[in-house]
Amino acid sequence: MARKRSIVAADHATDENRRIVSSLPMTIAISRSSRFVALATLLFAGSLAGCGSANDSGPAAGAGVSGSNAGAAGEPQATSGANSLAGAGGVAGGAGASGASGAGLGGGAGNGGSESSRAGAGSGGASGNSGFGGAAGGAGTSASSAGSAGFYPWPGGNLVATVDPANTYQSELSGLHYDAAAGAAPAVLWAVQNQPSKLYRLLWNGSAWVSDENNGWTSGKSLRFPDGQGAPDSEGVTKGALGGTALYVSSERDDQDNAKSRLSVLMFDGAAAAATLTATREWNLTGDLPKVGSNLGLEAIAWVPDAYLVSKGFIDESKQAAYDPALYANHAGGIFFVGVEQDGMIYGFALDHAGNGFTRVATIASGNSGVMELSFDRDVGYLWAVCDDSCQGRTTVLDVDTRSGSNTRGKFYIRRGFERPASMPNLNNEGFTVASESTCQASFKSVFYAEDGSTMGFAIRRDSIPCGPFADH
Repeated sequence: MARKRSIVAADHATDENRRIVSSLPMTIAISRSSRFVALATLLFAGSLAGCGSANDSGPAAGAGVSGSNAGAAGEPQATSGANSLAGAGGVAGGAGASGASGAGLGGGAGNGGSESSRAGAGSGGASGNSGFGGAAGGAGTSASSAGSAGFYPWPGGNLVATVDPANTYQSELSGLHYDAAAGAAPAVLWAVQNQPSKLYRLLWNGSAWVSDENNGWTSGKSLRFPDGQGAPDSEGVTKGALGGTALYVSSERDDQDNAKSRLSVLMFDGAAAAATLTATREWNLTGDLPKVGSNLGLEAIAWVPDAYLVSKGFIDESKQAAYDPALYANHAGGIFFVGVEQDGMIYGFALDHAGNGFTRVATIASGNSGVMELSFDRDVGYLWAVCDDSCQGRTTVLDVDTRSGSNTRGKFYIRRGFERPASMPNLNNEGFTVASESTCQASFKSVFYAEDGSTMGFAIRRDSIPCGPFADH
């Protein structure tokens, strides 16, 4: 989704590794959907420390260790090490949201949140000598001084780099899904664009993620609704079980009838050779979801396998009982979670693949005012929920609550909240995906962002997160 606003921007360039660097700030008015969009934020010269694991109790003030920006399969590992961040605080114990599972990053009023945030811990560390500071190395900003919004500093390498060829996408690249390498098959980065409505199959060529030149994928493939008509406003993409060819796209409307919401999950055959892909199935969820603006609907989608949900004791809210996959015939072996931009909520659905029926089994607060992307880390078992520049690029990480005595046991709760990487400007990032554990290098693996505005001619950026689950405190 593109919006127009006046913001602070910076003169900018890229270094030899195509990391973004900055000089003097200035104020400009931009359109985030323009092909010549200017850099839309104040860039910071400092880098945030990466760490081998993210701890529930939060980093100590001034601690900071070196990190690395791991490459995905076939990618060279980026230069390791980043400046440590002084004065990083814990999660604030503010009030949590109510009315849905997983609500609230902190405070006793919320059902969810981490142990430390519910206890009100982590009110802040020292302000820090370096922080996220400007070129002169002044005091840190609020994000580095206290984490007062209830979010930890980003745990990864903080060496954000562009990883798509310049000027490949004019704008509107929205959703990403990382498909791990399997046998002789390489890793694939799937990407959707909403205007024009297209799906891309990207491969790593040694320096960038580029379009597959086989099977008609060179320029991406146009998408259509099941009747062969329309132009889905394609915002998110995911895959089901490993090895399958089905891809699922979340769409908030038909761009040829863009005043009306059409909150749909569309199924496409990724192995089809045609230049235009017609959806083989549509689940129109509009009537089961809150009424939203036509451009504020389904931005995100992620498939979560039954095996994970059952092992965690996931509660089916439609039955008020433990989730039983046998009750949902032909549901593709998992639950499809979709994120809504307007209300920041996540909804889980069992989708009947023998028809167009569906059952809502979960309603979850994301912890942000909007959801622009969902990504399920299949190796670790975390559901990442991402907000764009309207939330300062923050992410929350959700997990099914297995804590004894918890009010949200069996439901998704917010296990962690993170600020965006310190080396990432506050861009309109609407896509996010996590690489597989098989790509770990020096205990880090890649994450990828898709930016709606293609700032400086680039739409896809990479940073890293620690491999494995978060350390318990």
